[in-house]
Amino acid sequence: MASVTPAVLEARGLSRSFPGVRALDRADLLCRPGRVHALVGENGAGKSTLVRILTGNQAPDEGELLLDGEPVRFASPREALAAGITAVYQELTVLPAMSVADNVMLGQERTQRGVLDRRSSDREVRAALARVGLGDLDPGLRAEELSLANRQLVEIARALVRRSRVIVLDEPSAVLSGDKLEALFTVVRGLAADGVAVVYISHLLEEVTDLADDVTVLRDGRVVSTGPATGYDIPRIIREMVGRDVDAVFPALAEPREEVVLRVRGLVPVSSTRRPQPVDLDVRAGEIVGVAGLVGSGRSRFLRTLAGAHRREAGTVEVGGRPVPADLRRAIATGVALVPEERKTEGLVLPLPVRANTTLAALGQVVRRGFLSGRREREVFREEQQRLGIRASGPEQGTWQLSGGNQQKIVLAKWLRRSPRVLLLDEPTRGVDVGAKTEIYRLVAELAAEGMAVVMVSSDLPEVLGLSHRVLVCRGGGVAGEVAGADITEENVMHMALASAGAAR
Repeated sequence: MASVTPAVLEARGLSRSFPGVRALDRADLLCRPGRVHALVGENGAGKSTLVRILTGNQAPDEGELLLDGEPVRFASPREALAAGITAVYQELTVLPAMSVADNVMLGQERTQRGVLDRRSSDREVRAALARVGLGDLDPGLRAEELSLANRQLVEIARALVRRSRVIVLDEPSAVLSGDKLEALFTVVRGLAADGVAVVYISHLLEEVTDLADDVTVLRDGRVVSTGPATGYDIPRIIREMVGRDVDAVFPALAEPREEVVLRVRGLVPVSSTRRPQPVDLDVRAGEIVGVAGLVGSGRSRFLRTLAGAHRREAGTVEVGGRPVPADLRRAIATGVALVPEERKTEGLVLPLPVRANTTLAALGQVVRRGFLSGRREREVFREEQQRLGIRASGPEQGTWQLSGGNQQKIVLAKWLRRSPRVLLLDEPTRGVDVGAKTEIYRLVAELAAEGMAVVMVSSDLPEVLGLSHRVLVCRGGGVAGEVAGADITEENVMHMALASAGAAR
């Protein structure tokens, strides 16, 4: 019988409770060197709590951690880092005002006699950037100038510099596509080949089956099953994650109405590179227009320009015949709502309770005689909790304590309280599990059926194809073309995104 490699880090019987919620219930996890261990489960299954315990961000109520077979208790993330345990979180910690080089070396600065050794640091930074596919990136560039995808890769480069023994990757591919995604997979496989224990968290189950050596499934804080990845296919993982078979097909879409709700003429977003082609667009009541394209193609910039969150170089936007100013606050007043890609920094105020975040965009509904009504806030939250299936212990729970999928539902609820005429969705299911994705798809289809005009950006191409009446394709900072009807195929969209021959005209 072949010997089993001892674990670098082992979790035994870990439990953790929060007010009204048992987030983790006697969970086990083995992190073995040279193996990729996929940790999967719905939002709220306990994955984040388990990772926070592994990395010293939280202490367990029960259970223990073993490092090289010896009990250990990390009192802080610094102690976990010193022991070789690193996490790269879905919500990034790259510091925008610092250079790429300083972000990569953060906390690991090289010195000689008390002075920063820039030459040694530069060699390490360039080597780490090359490993994540950013070999051509200027290390002196400020991080705020990078795309979200490149910031993610910079964060992974930081983990490489630390020479960690265990690396936890939390939804690392959520903002990546194309060559950036391939670079990530190469890095993960390279880390395992170098003897690193990798814990890989992803809602994209194709990645799990392609990359993982081992799989652990969590549900409601408990380990449902664990074992070699060869024993897991996608139907089994989904069934164990949600406790039932899930039909992940997209809902049927109602036919759009004739009324044009959103009219765009000659729109040109301000660009630091080159002037994109002007865009004309009509979106009818009940229509869902998907926006596809590679990372860096200008998808999010286009959406944010429609919302007034990004400046226009030229063009006009109208909702129901009313001009939409190039100003976010005034655009909201005309009936435009933007659900941003970065929910934690742009969509929520994390220290506030869930009731307050739910009502932030519609305070007029919860103000009585000039004062906020806590009672009315709680009522509104419970209404949205029932409508969207938000999993929270109650109105007073901290928003920061919710899983990513439930935080996303809070952002959606916040804007839906305003009954917008135009809903702009930027990566609406990023970091959301398969069960919650199905719920969000159903909700978007229902909102469209009620007459809302929806424009949705997503890097998940099947999502764009399955939930859109027609698809705009971005390339080079602007809209390169459109596909509709029978021409909405993955092949046609990718041809257009890559400017290759063969796209439908």
